[in-house]
Amino acid sequence: MAESIDICPERELLLSLWTDCSNRVTRLLDEQLAAIRDAHPGIATLDERIRIAKNTEVEACRAYYGHVNAHKCV
Repeated sequence: MAESIDICPERELLLSLWTDCSNRVTRLLDEQLAAIRDAHPGIATLDERIRIAKNTEVEACRAYYGHVNAHKCV
């Protein structure tokens, strides 16, 4: 019989937050490509938003892996 695996709710939350951050970076990069294509004058503001989103994504990734490594959870 298969062994029951308890899923860690904190790990799931951290993974969800990391996924949300990654999706935001992807959306902003898509916006940037569209702005480049359309020669939109507001493209400079996207650079800063992308930088902030990438930093947030890195922190979310670190939080997730930090939790998984510390708690050895699945």
